[in-house]
Amino acid sequence: MPVRMILAPLIEPVSLAELKDHLRIDHAEEDAVLITLTVVARAAIERLARKAMITQTFRLFLDAWPESGVVSLPHAPVQSVPAVRVFAGGSMQTLDLAGFQLDAVSDPARLVALGTAPQPERPIAGIEVDMVVGFGSAAADVPAPLRQAVKLLAARWYENRGDGPGSVDIPDEILAIAADYRTRRLVA
Repeated sequence: MPVRMILAPLIEPVSLAELKDHLRIDHAEEDAVLITLTVVARAAIERLARKAMITQTFRLFLDAWPESGVVSLPHAPVQSVPAVRVFAGGSMQTLDLAGFQLDAVSDPARLVALGTAPQPERPIAGIEVDMVVGFGSAAADVPAPLRQAVKLLAARWYENRGDGPGSVDIPDEILAIAADYRTRRLVA
């Protein structure tokens, strides 16, 4: 199930001013570095928590509908599914959303076909499902612990910037914050 981002977050959950205050920086010489670290830290925390913080849109590609008619959506939390398309007649055709129900409460969220969804006329990536995900479009919509994890990780990378993002171990306290937001699976 390939997924592609089609609309990135319009803001970050931690502003430049918040990060500078956290780091006790009162000059503008390194603003570009701090902005980059915030973006990379947000993306890292989203991967660790398996949750999108700020509203963003992804497109899920399927080869065929599952026999059950239920598609598990790989990103969370899901706000909406604004479009479902299937390849037919030589192009992607938008399906009526009344034929689907979004179960956004489940984790992972599910898109349920209420009838028989048409199978695509091409064998690869013939179905597209657009999903809007994230806690909301404002920083205040993001849980405070996740925002704090972004600040902590960006600060760690700032202090160890000779090594670069990703080359410094993520501290256990940041991993623990992210783990609190991951879906726990029961193993039978």
